[in-house]
This record gives sequence, C-alpha cells and structure tokens, in this order.
Amino acid sequence: MSKISTALFAALVMLGALAQPALAERGADHPEVSRYPGAVIEGYDFKEYEEAQLILSRPAYRGGEFTADKVLPLEGRVTYIHYEMPKTASALQVFRNYQSALKRSGFSELFVCDRPCTDANLSSFKALMKARDLYLNGSRENQYLAAKRGNTYVSLWVNDLGEPNAWLFVIEKGSLDDNQMAISGESPIAKSLSEQGRVDLYGFQFDTGKAVLRDSSQATLKELGKVLQDNPTLQIEVIGHTDDVGGADANQRLSEARARAVTEALARNGIDASRMLARGMGQTQPLAANTDETGRAKNRRVEIIAQRPAATAAAQTSRPAPRPQTQTAPANGNSNESNKSAADTTRSVIDSATTAIDTAYKLKGLLGL
Repeated sequence: MSKISTALFAALVMLGALAQPALAERGADHPEVSRYPGAVIEGYDFKEYEEAQLILSRPAYRGGEFTADKVLPLEGRVTYIHYEMPKTASALQVFRNYQSALKRSGFSELFVCDRPCTDANLSSFKALMKARDLYLNGSRENQYLAAKRGNTYVSLWVNDLGEPNAWLFVIEKGSLDDNQMAISGESPIAKSLSEQGRVDLYGFQFDTGKAVLRDSSQATLKELGKVLQDNPTLQIEVIGHTDDVGGADANQRLSEARARAVTEALARNGIDASRMLARGMGQTQPLAANTDETGRAKNRRVEIIAQRPAATAAAQTSRPAPRPQTQTAPANGNSNESNKSAADTTRSVIDSATTAIDTAYKLKGLLGL
C-alpha cells in the first residue's frame, strides 16, 4: 500500500471513530434550569435530602473564614452540576444568559454579585454554601446569583478556568421523610429492625451441613412473618452466616442455601417474594472466635437487614436519573481533576483526528476519488 493510500486509510478509520457516539456525561441537566448551548457536564451529584445555603450578600473574609451578612439556609433535594462551556464564550456572556433564562422561566433574583464578586478560589466558599466535599474551583471573573421560583432555589457561580465554567446548585425545598425506616410492632425482631435496622436471629435451626429448616424454627418464622405483614412496605435482606467448620466454598454455598430456605418459607406463608433478597456470607463475618462451640454457635446465624420501603424507592426513581458514567474516580478522590484531564485528552485526540480528516479529503481530491 502506498504512503498516500496508507494516510487516506488512517484518516478514514479516524473519521469512522469520530462517528461513534460521544462519551456519556457524568450526569443530567436539572429539568428546571436550561443548559447553556455547547456546555458539557463535568461533575454531578444528587441527594434526596441535604442542606445547602444561598449567599445573599457579598462574601467577606472574617475571622479566618468566608462569611456573608445575609444567607438563606435550605434543606431538601439538592442537585449539583458543574458545566464546562465552549472556549469561544466569555464568563460574562454565560452569566448574563443564565440570568435571562432564569427570569424567562419565572425565577426571581434574590441576589446578584457581578464580576469581580470575589477574587478568592470558589473552594473557599464550601462551608459558607454547605457544599460538603463537592468540587468548586477558580478565582477569575467570579460572578454569582441566587434565585427562587416557588420552592425551587438556584445558587450559581460562573467563572473562567481557561474557558467559562458554571457551578450550579438547585435546591428543591422540602421536609425530611424521617419515617422511612420506622417499623411497627412490639416483638423483639420489630424493635431491633426499627431501632438498629438489623437483627441477628438464632431461632432458625438447621441440621449440621444442611439447609432444611427444622420444625423448631416455626416460632421465629412466625414472628418475622408477622413483622412483614404488619409493615407492608418493608423489604428485607436475609443473610446466612456459618462457622468455619468445613471448607470456605462449602460454607458459602451452605449460607446461601439457608438464607433461601428462610425466604422460601416466608413466601409459602404469604409474604411477597419480591420483598426479600437472600444471600450468604459463609464464614467471612464471624461475631466470635471459632475456637470453641460457644463461639461457633454465635457465628451460625441468619441476619435480617431492613431495606428502603418500596414506596420510597419508587419516589426516588421519579427523579431524572444521571446518565451512565464512563469514567471512574481515582482512589485519591480527585474525580473532577481526573475528568477534566480526560476531557482535555479527548479534545486533543479529536483535534488530531480533524487534521487527519482534512488531509484525507485533500488526498481524496488529488486521487480523484
């Protein structure tokens, strides 16, 4: 193959690669706040219930920390999105467009701090904004606004990191559902599940090395079944545990079979099987040393863990789900720096590919193809 043909082939292969779908973003837009054209999501976080704080006056550095004379603490659903904008846009252009879009959507401005609102790095305002460990960065051309529509609040920074970046918090004010794990009942199982979320049960009896419930297990089975009947939204995880007598693989299989024996017995007594998940941990989670029968007996148990009620899980799925992540955060937790580096690498590859494609088209003309 000639050098020209080789170059053309390489460029066409690169063109085919570019035709593939772009890497999935790390999250999804909030349905109440529009995306700036060409913006890319670089960071995303969503919490069903968290705290946040809007800044309502120019922040100042006092007593070793940044404070503001006026703030608005909030609690509810908190969505964080970090956008990176096209390099051709300016930070002012992006900020003004957000202002306009929010006003058109019915938001009222609570506070606006035009550039330079502050020359401090945005990471310095995490405590003031109650932003937890979320990634904030940059100190050039910092601009900030806070806005409200109904029970939805927006906290937004826009600045320049070589290209405009937007740091968006959307807080949907609401009350905490602190009854998610409440379990009614006066039995020891009900009380333990309600107070601790879990309970170790020794009333499920099996023959050595077997996974068939003995008749002596009926009292415990009946009590657990009543808890599930009295709490129809309760879901449980049933986990089998063994001592270390026998091989680890055999004990793992035995623990799984015993957990299934419990869920199957409950299902035969009218409990919906979809509310129960059976799994085994074998000998991997002992509560005592396996050096004598007392310790081994303590380790042979069936653990019950209360899971999120089905109604709450359904409510969570009503939230727009983040798009699948294709990047994995590094062990040191600097996920946004890693993502930014990956994005820069991707852009560099695309620029090189574009050059190759241009060359391919020129070669195509020369060859009369």
